[in-house]
Amino acid sequence: MALEIVMVDLVAAHAALAAEEQNRPRLSEEDERRAVTISDEHQRQNWRASRIALRVVLERVGGQSLRRVPIRAEEGGRPVLAEGGPQFSISHTEGFALIAVADSVVGVDLEAVTRKLKMSADRRQRIVSAAARFHDAPRLSASIDADVLTAWVRLEAVAKARGSGIGRLLTEHGVVGGSPSPVPVFSNAEFDLRSLDVGPAHVAAIAARELPERPEVIQFPTKNIEAFLGAKNI
Repeated sequence: MALEIVMVDLVAAHAALAAEEQNRPRLSEEDERRAVTISDEHQRQNWRASRIALRVVLERVGGQSLRRVPIRAEEGGRPVLAEGGPQFSISHTEGFALIAVADSVVGVDLEAVTRKLKMSADRRQRIVSAAARFHDAPRLSASIDADVLTAWVRLEAVAKARGSGIGRLLTEHGVVGGSPSPVPVFSNAEFDLRSLDVGPAHVAAIAARELPERPEVIQFPTKNIEAFLGAKNI
């Protein structure tokens, strides 16, 4: 399958992204309206930068015709291009974004390892146990924060790829609402699931119909976005 996975340092790339959007607008009117509704200036800047980066990666895969195409949400919350085109998923946390673009459904999730977890020991164990039911599950300990976060991003990635919403998946696997469903709504074999190497400061995962054994994550440029896109798309 065609697949691009891109890690973006939103702070380091902010100036280049802003200049790129000014020179070659890609955001839709709805993107701009949504940005205005974010009251916190820092969050607004990061959200807008992540959206510009998403648009750049979409163009890198699908070409200039995707510029300014509206993004809509399907039932369950999965975002898609309103006029069709590549599938995509985006996750952001603390100044970074992770973007995946593919030719079929895909889900990614990203968390900083410094995130503080406020949950019971029982909930932590349920999260780790639910993640262990999926393909390529690593050995994880509910007593280690980084392991719980690793389990969490894997569950989120599957939920995003399915387009089901994380609440439905957590209920199905008994993380919330009691015991796991005896008849899962989805088959755990429906998606490949892999943890991603995004450096020591973060944990991340990707889910898709089919994945390489070790999906490669590339870094979004902090300066020369034109070279990243390739001359054919400029």
